[in-house]
This record gives sequence, structure tokens and C-alpha cells, in this order.
Amino acid sequence: MAAAVPEKRALLDAWRALLAARLDGLARSSGDARDGTRVDGSHRPANRGERAAVTTQGYLAHGLSQRMAALRSTLELLDEVDLSPTDRVRAGALVVIEDEDGDEQSIFIVPGAQGDTVGATTLVSPGAPIARALRGKEEGDEATLETGGRVRAVAVAAVC
Repeated sequence: MAAAVPEKRALLDAWRALLAARLDGLARSSGDARDGTRVDGSHRPANRGERAAVTTQGYLAHGLSQRMAALRSTLELLDEVDLSPTDRVRAGALVVIEDEDGDEQSIFIVPGAQGDTVGATTLVSPGAPIARALRGKEEGDEATLETGGRVRAVAVAAVC
């Protein structure tokens, strides 16, 4: 895996771009939700239905703001990801696992990922069950993964 570090950089950049696009979408939605807290521009809600709608929009705007803050925090964490080569599975590692059928899966461990994919690579957070099961493993080590209620044995084919 000599080209692993550039590949990890490209994966990280793609993940950052995906998160930035999500943040932009949430910012637009949040603006729309905040606009919905005003009835006919600026006057106060006149009846129970209008008040309920305005309250709902306020909760939505608040939730979107919290999600935006979480995405901003994740984007900041990406600046700290160590992409240097490694022999052990850790945050910032690109790992190839092979199951008992010989099927390979490429996994990149980065903050904020939730099983997202970039190309053929699955991105998971360091706290994800699969990342925890693989943490500290080296090439040739075996691990037991539980995914979708199914337990499977995998071997670490490569770590970089």
C-alpha cells in the first residue's frame, strides 16, 4: 500500500467536502425554519394553530443549529487526523479486512463517519463497533465483528 497516504488524504478530503455540503444544506434549512417562526412576515401568531406551527418551526431551527454545530466540530477534528503510515488499526488508519469467503472491505476510520462511503471505502468513526473491534490489530490479526445481528470472523489484510 505504498500509495496509501495520498489515498488517505483523498478520502479525507472527500469526507470533508461531503460534510461541508451537508453543513451548507443544513444552513439553508435552518434559515427556512427560522423564517417559518414568523407568520406573514413579522406579526405574532393569532391563533392556536399558528402558535403551534411557529413553535414547531422554532424547535426545528434549534435542532438544525445543534446539528450544524456538531458538523463544525467534526470538521475541526478532521484537521487533527493523523494520516501517517501505521502498522496498527487506529483513528486515521485505512484498513482492508477479509472475511471467511475471501471478500475484502476497505475501511477508513475518521471522526464523524457513520458507515458513509467514499468510492468503495466505508468510513466509520473511531467509536463505531467495527473500529473498536479492530483497534490495535495488525496485518494478519483476526477479529470478530458483529454487524446486523450477524457475527463474522475477519482477518486484517492490510493497515496503513
